[in-house]
Amino acid sequence: MQQALNLDTPTRPRDAAWLHHRRSRVQAVAVDRRDVIRSRSQRILPLIAALMAGGALLTGPPVSARKAENPPPGRMVDVGGYRLHLNCWGYGQPTVVLEAGLGGNSLDWARVQPGVARLTRTCAYDRAGYGWSENGPLPRTSARLTEELDTLLDRGGITGPYVIVGHSFGGLIARHFASRYPQTVAGLVLVDASHEDQFGRHKADAKAMDIAPSRLFMRANRPVAPTNLPRHVLPLAHRLASTRSAYVALQGEIQSLLFSAQQLQHTSQLTDIPLVVISRGRREWPDTITGNRMEQLWEQLQQDFLTKVPNARVPPRRVIAPNSGHYIHLDEPEIVVIAVRQIVTRVRSKLGPAVPVI
Repeated sequence: MQQALNLDTPTRPRDAAWLHHRRSRVQAVAVDRRDVIRSRSQRILPLIAALMAGGALLTGPPVSARKAENPPPGRMVDVGGYRLHLNCWGYGQPTVVLEAGLGGNSLDWARVQPGVARLTRTCAYDRAGYGWSENGPLPRTSARLTEELDTLLDRGGITGPYVIVGHSFGGLIARHFASRYPQTVAGLVLVDASHEDQFGRHKADAKAMDIAPSRLFMRANRPVAPTNLPRHVLPLAHRLASTRSAYVALQGEIQSLLFSAQQLQHTSQLTDIPLVVISRGRREWPDTITGNRMEQLWEQLQQDFLTKVPNARVPPRRVIAPNSGHYIHLDEPEIVVIAVRQIVTRVRSKLGPAVPVI
């Protein structure tokens, strides 16, 4: 019968030579591990530093060089020590102002602006840091963004009345602008817009409820050009979205999202202005329990927009874009153009004969 092996005692004597050999092996392994760690650190640390610096590895050439290769199609307007890009087409009143979503820029409206410009003057612009615009001061709250837009329009010589079209996070800014400057805003079009209550309602879902349904976008925390932009615009959109200035702008807006929503909650009610709410008809969230809850919540909040103009003589109207995801203005731009045309026609009936504005 074999004896059980006693694990508490060595199976051979540990003499001085064996101990010296063992100690040398341990030291050698430790040195090897340090070399591996050092080698990996030399590869990884520059990546971490680049990401902390604003995604330097994502930017390629410097921002100034990249933007110099692609001069702005519009004008650069000083709004107080930094310049914003303003691109206006067409003529006439009212002026339609296009407000992009979180991480977006003026190119997002490439399928809408030409159609609207055939009706009246139409201005797309880049919020600070995006597109061709220079970065602005912190914090990047909806109140500050609203002030910057007002300054941009004033110094750019773009007079009201305005019809503001806001997509996603841009819907928060559009409504904030209309509440703060009611005397200049003649109409609103909300394009699958974000709602100020989406972070607070159903607190259990607050973490999952992003500013837009695209969780991948929010998880990446860096600007991403929509893939359904016109083919001739997409390469430029990718280049502009990958700059450090766009990364910094997005981080600033994300950090202030909750505060921006709270600021809008404390603004005054909208005045008697036409409002059209355009909502996506295609599902964006995954077919899971959480995804179903998110879709239901998004639907409730979209419907709630109709209560935001309680004293409107013309009831707010909601339109479902049946074949669109979150980027309705790229999937079905004609729906946005039709909604804008209806409001422009209504505003002009109050203004009297249209006066061309060059």
